[in-house]
Amino acid sequence: MRCFSEICRGAAALGLAWAAWPGGLAAAEPEGVEFFENHIRPLLAQHCYKCHSAEAGKAKGELLLDTRDGLYRGGDSGPAIIPGDPKASLIIQAVSYENGDLQMPPKNKLSDAAIEKMTQWIAMGAPDPRDGKAADITDKDEFDIAKLKAGHWAWQPVRRDAQPPPVKPVRGAVWARTAIDRFTLAKLQAAGLSPNEAASRRTLIRRLHFDLIGLPPTPQEVEAFVADPSATAYESAVERLLASPHFGERWGQHWLDLVRFAETRGHEADYPIPQAYRYRNYVVRALNADVPYNDFVVEHVAGDMVKQPRLDPATRENESAKGPGFWHLGEATHSPVDIRGDECNRVHNQIDVYSKAFLGLTVGCTRCHDHKSDPISMADYYAFAGFLQSSGYHLKDMADPVAQDSAHDKLAKLRAENEAKLVTEYAATVKTRVSRLGDYLPVAAKILSEIPGGKDAPKPADYITSHPTVKAEAEAAKLSTDKLSAWVAYLDKARGNTADPLHGIVKVALGQARADALAAMRKLEAETTAQAKSIKIIETVEEGERNYVKSERDWRAEDMVADYRRKQGSDEWLTGGKQFGAGPMKPGSPVFGSDPNRPIKEFNENGAARNDGLTTRFSGLIRTRTFGVNGDMLWYRYKGKADVFMAVNSHRQVAGPLHGIVRQKLDSKGDEWKWHGHRVRDYIGFRVHVEFTPRGDFALERVQFGGSEPLVVRPVNSRLAKLLESDSILAKGLAGVFISAADDQAGGNGNRETSQLLNWVIRHDNLLEKPADLGQAVAGFADYQKTRSAIEKTIPGVSLALTLLDGSGEDEPILVRGNHKTPASELVPRSFLEALAKREAPSRGSGRMGLAKRMVDPANPFASRVVVNRVWHHLFGRGIVETVDNFGATGKAPTHPDLLDYLASQLMERGWSLKEMIRQVVSSSTYRQSSKPNMASAKVDPNNYLLHRMPIRRLQGEVIRDRLLAVSGRIDKRQFGKGPMVHITPFMRNNRSPSGSGPMDGDGRRSIYVEVRRNHLEPMLSAFDKPTPFTTMGRRVVSNSPAQPLIMLNNEFVHRQAAIWAEALLKNSSANTTELVSRAYRQAFGREPEAWEAGAAAAFLEQQRGAAGGSLKQPLKDLCHTLFNVKEFVFVN
Repeated sequence: MRCFSEICRGAAALGLAWAAWPGGLAAAEPEGVEFFENHIRPLLAQHCYKCHSAEAGKAKGELLLDTRDGLYRGGDSGPAIIPGDPKASLIIQAVSYENGDLQMPPKNKLSDAAIEKMTQWIAMGAPDPRDGKAADITDKDEFDIAKLKAGHWAWQPVRRDAQPPPVKPVRGAVWARTAIDRFTLAKLQAAGLSPNEAASRRTLIRRLHFDLIGLPPTPQEVEAFVADPSATAYESAVERLLASPHFGERWGQHWLDLVRFAETRGHEADYPIPQAYRYRNYVVRALNADVPYNDFVVEHVAGDMVKQPRLDPATRENESAKGPGFWHLGEATHSPVDIRGDECNRVHNQIDVYSKAFLGLTVGCTRCHDHKSDPISMADYYAFAGFLQSSGYHLKDMADPVAQDSAHDKLAKLRAENEAKLVTEYAATVKTRVSRLGDYLPVAAKILSEIPGGKDAPKPADYITSHPTVKAEAEAAKLSTDKLSAWVAYLDKARGNTADPLHGIVKVALGQARADALAAMRKLEAETTAQAKSIKIIETVEEGERNYVKSERDWRAEDMVADYRRKQGSDEWLTGGKQFGAGPMKPGSPVFGSDPNRPIKEFNENGAARNDGLTTRFSGLIRTRTFGVNGDMLWYRYKGKADVFMAVNSHRQVAGPLHGIVRQKLDSKGDEWKWHGHRVRDYIGFRVHVEFTPRGDFALERVQFGGSEPLVVRPVNSRLAKLLESDSILAKGLAGVFISAADDQAGGNGNRETSQLLNWVIRHDNLLEKPADLGQAVAGFADYQKTRSAIEKTIPGVSLALTLLDGSGEDEPILVRGNHKTPASELVPRSFLEALAKREAPSRGSGRMGLAKRMVDPANPFASRVVVNRVWHHLFGRGIVETVDNFGATGKAPTHPDLLDYLASQLMERGWSLKEMIRQVVSSSTYRQSSKPNMASAKVDPNNYLLHRMPIRRLQGEVIRDRLLAVSGRIDKRQFGKGPMVHITPFMRNNRSPSGSGPMDGDGRRSIYVEVRRNHLEPMLSAFDKPTPFTTMGRRVVSNSPAQPLIMLNNEFVHRQAAIWAEALLKNSSANTTELVSRAYRQAFGREPEAWEAGAAAAFLEQQRGAAGGSLKQPLKDLCHTLFNVKEFVFVN
């Protein structure tokens, strides 16, 4: 519920409304003043002054209501009163409780009578005789970035000179193996404590396995390590595990917790997130490859913009571009009612996850106000929002970018080398093609002109090849009847089609005076030019429920959203993939086809975005800049086929009834340019961009607003105009015009006019002569086509993955109180945190690459500190900063601040290698301590903050599940792929559940590969505290709930693994119960059973075997199940 103060802001806005009251309200009519004094002043004094008056010393929301001046100035959220218009006044909405965000007074609604009096008062102009200036009172806390930054340790630079302190021997020996040990030992000795004794070798090998790869060591690995007395045995084990392909699976799960990884969107229908699993696999591969963490960060923020991306060695796919996929892994509503509000919530989640995961800061807290304790302002929040608004969701083709670049360059070179030659060869045929135009045109015109009129007279369409007139005229002039009848049909059509380039010529051929025909052509040009400039835009807005009001306005320059007829700026030419090339195709450029007899399928008349310039084998899309919808109809001039998607406030429409109109299909069903109208009136006032994904050949000329279908300007072709101005024979002169156009085109002087004329020749091949010798042209094109085809075969198949696509630069306004309905007037430039960098807007595009580089600049104290603290947390169960996702003032202070800076410095100095950081930590004596409790030390250090011993840790749910599979022998260690669908039990199923279900054991795959479906989370993992994928969770809850033992006791999956394990034990062992128990303990715990354990277990087996008729199958299964439920199975010492 919002404070009443939020509804009043902006004296300027109120000033306009009060203009009807000259000299202020003092000039109000006496009856108005009396009404105020009798009804309104008492109401304000009783219900409002205690929070909004000088006497109370409060100005909640920066609003004072005890003076007219205070009412004029308003508060944080905009004008509250529109004099004369109660319905438009937010104060009425607030006191009426019409708006869930504006309900005042907050505890008790005013009486209906009081609300009616306030409504009457506003209707009469809200007269207010109160004089005086509003008191200088503010409700805002002081927000001093410099002061807040100076007052907290985390904002200070990383101390690159941090050195370990001197320490004393422990129990007469040098205990500190590494610098890490000297830091921890110094703290212990300062507290009068000593570190614990070293852990046993059996404990260490199991600890290393679970921490580094999340799988138990085999009995053979345990025994080999225990039996190896060499000084390098431990280091060798560390190196082996760091090099294991399973390292990335264990540590990848830690990372997926940070980015709230899931493969469905949640909400009602839980629709899938396309290709989400590819991000998971990317993380595993990156960690296995030990990608420097600074590069890893850059890939997440701007991997799609890396000029030389990192490649997957196995597939040659673009790995770098997969990093930004994490932005799209959050929850999403498939069909939101409030689409802008939904966008704000999605962006909020993205900023929250980004800031916690990479910076350890709670930037999300500043959506509604400056941070209460950290130097992070609302402006910082909306500066980050601008980066996201300038970037869009994109399913990108990740297939070998080097191969794609090579193929593209080769095709471009091939075209450049052959274009002039092929055009010249084609142009040379034009003279032959039009050689008999002078024979056919006058005869066809004569036939058409002599067709009698009248109701029962023959129609031009009747003059087919077999018509007597056609046959007679053809025979007399030695013409082809087929061709002559085609000419008659063409002339009949062209005389009524002003869009035909020869319309004026045809009219003259049929008897119109040349001057009249030319005048008509120039008149058409003038009229279409004028009409194109006088477009009217219709805007329909909803005023009240289902009350739609239309208005009309003149066309403005900004109504042209995209005009590909001209050269594009960097913020205009926005493409994904290589299909559209580097810019629009220029007028006069040839478009090559695949038919050897028609190598040039057309010449580009106007500039256009085309996907057929080189080849359509590349994938990709083209999108517009982001723009505001300010008209009912958006028009696309195009030809070919494409799918259209209009992203409204960055929303990705998946399914649902509300926004289906954002998707359109284009199909010109031929080679002519067409207009397609897209009704967008439902989104007037929203920010959108439009994406076009080709489905075959596609060309796009422009995107613009309009009322009815926009007119196309019909400029006079100057070559035809000169012909009509001359005295030359029309048909002969026309042939000369075509030949001249072909010569100019071959000479490199092609333009719109030459293209228009040659396109007529290409499209009317049936009217013209076929060159007798096409051999050279056909052979030349065949060679070109053969080479092009060979290059096309080197283009790798499409492999899609989620990423971002840079769009036009978009800055965001601050939303007052975080409410998208109350944006401030000024925009916040996109930039990194003001406390760490000067606020400077990027010069082009989103600016994400600049943001990424600032994040990993050593001057940023957070990136390095946060990640080394996460490493420490995962190895010790608690970070040096316990609140791993919050390094701010509300988080915990570091227990070992100098050690934290030392580790951060080591990370940066050693190439940002996470494996090297892990190697340093696990090599320390601190890590190798026993976890055995020491009561004396615990009294001094009860929470083990000083690390006087290694903490006992419960395994994470995924490790417990993987351990069950590993011990039973069911585990399938295959890597990557999509992974199995989650197993959906009848209890989990609902009316929106997907059909089918995954296998109960996930096909034996490791937990990281099993589908994460938001509305059907795996019960076992949830019971063991796997976080719900909503936001960053760097430190999981470690609970001790009844659900955990119940899962281990009753879950069918656990029972099945016990049965599989028992079967394997029986298959590979004798029926000797002592041997079976020994083998089971070694596999489960990496040790032999103690005497009492062995005796009890053997006795149990013998007793149960007797009850089972001599079979050990069920007794051994029960024993295996029992061992799964031992605490030692789910904890690591």
